[in-house]
Amino acid sequence: MPDPAPLLQGDWSDNGLALKLLWINLLLMTTAAISLGFAHAIIPSAVDSGTFSRTASRFRPFLYVIGTIAIVIALINAYFIIDISRGWIEDIYPRWYQ
Repeated sequence: MPDPAPLLQGDWSDNGLALKLLWINLLLMTTAAISLGFAHAIIPSAVDSGTFSRTASRFRPFLYVIGTIAIVIALINAYFIIDISRGWIEDIYPRWYQ
C-alpha cells in the first residue's frame, strides 16, 4: 500500500478555506440551536411560569425564522465544504475513490 501523497500549496489553500467554512458552520449551527431552543422551549416555559410577560411570545416567530435561515445557510455551507475538500482528498487518497 503506497503512502498518501504530500499536500501541495494549493491543497493547503483549499484546506484553509474549508476550515474557515467549518468555523462559519459552527457559528451558524450554534445560532440555530440557541434561537430555536429559545423559541420552542425557553420562552413558552418562562411565559407559562410567569417569569416572562406574555409579550415575550411575540419574539418566537422571529426566532424560528432566524433558526431556520441559519440551518439553511449551514446546509449550503456544508455543500461547499464537501465540494472544496473533495478534490484534494481524491489526490491524497486515490484508492478511496476507485
